[in-house]
Amino acid sequence: MEHVALMGLELMGFAKTNLPKLWVDPLDYQEPLRAAVWVLDRAGVNTSLYNQPLCVLPTDLHPFARKSISDWKNVYFRECEGCILREAYGGFFAFSALKRSRSIAPVRP
Repeated sequence: MEHVALMGLELMGFAKTNLPKLWVDPLDYQEPLRAAVWVLDRAGVNTSLYNQPLCVLPTDLHPFARKSISDWKNVYFRECEGCILREAYGGFFAFSALKRSRSIAPVRP
């Protein structure tokens, strides 16, 4: 196995239609996500996290996060103003306004 990409939910199409069945706040799955990433990393598997807000991710997972959202479908929320990680993260899907983590907050110096 060369690469594993773990992706956050993009609220489009049938995901949007089935949101009540699919939505899990990213804050609520950080520990299982961390465990999975570290198992893969220790096994030598190139691992990437896509569509995961850096302000929600534990800092030890930041090196695995990728700036993966295309500019044309990328937005920042008011809570992102003044965040030191804003440019490194690359924002949220424009459709994310429907549902977002309760822990979105600017990371300050």
